[in-house]
Amino acid sequence: MERLSVERAEPRRGFVAAVLAELGRSFDLRGRTARAPYLAFLLTSVALFALILALCVQLLPTATVAKAVYLTTALFYIPVTSAGVRRLHDVGLSGTLMLDPLKPTFAFLTVVVLLWLFGGNTGVNVIIWISILLFAKPLVAVSCVIALIGIAMTLMYFSNTMGQLLLPSQPGPNRYGPNPHEVPQ
Repeated sequence: MERLSVERAEPRRGFVAAVLAELGRSFDLRGRTARAPYLAFLLTSVALFALILALCVQLLPTATVAKAVYLTTALFYIPVTSAGVRRLHDVGLSGTLMLDPLKPTFAFLTVVVLLWLFGGNTGVNVIIWISILLFAKPLVAVSCVIALIGIAMTLMYFSNTMGQLLLPSQPGPNRYGPNPHEVPQ
């Protein structure tokens, strides 16, 4: 019976050690990370992120919640993204795939900036305001459809990237380093 409890305690130490090891490599985009340590780190990060956001909503004044959410997201983005890059390296893929879910957002922002630049000193602003006044409902409908397409594209890119992150390790060394399962700890 005692041996059974010792065996159950070891995975917990392994889980914590994996999370701390990944946290220690928060700014390291080189090398490889095995699937189990990555998933342990991701699970811990998401749970901690949700807890911090819940605390922000409950404890902070309404006016500062948005700033706290942005700051928390920025703090969690770099470690989780760098772990994802190393995980993609482990399956033999480029770490730039971690940016794929952001493509629809960048496309939308590019269109907004271009409209702002070209509409600045010309009659485009007047045309846009007249269109909004005359065709408000169709513009809202078109905007909703565009937003839904953007959300769908983001989810498609995210699901593709998440699927790549869950693949098994590439056997042997690859161009990103030795297999983490074969490296003595």
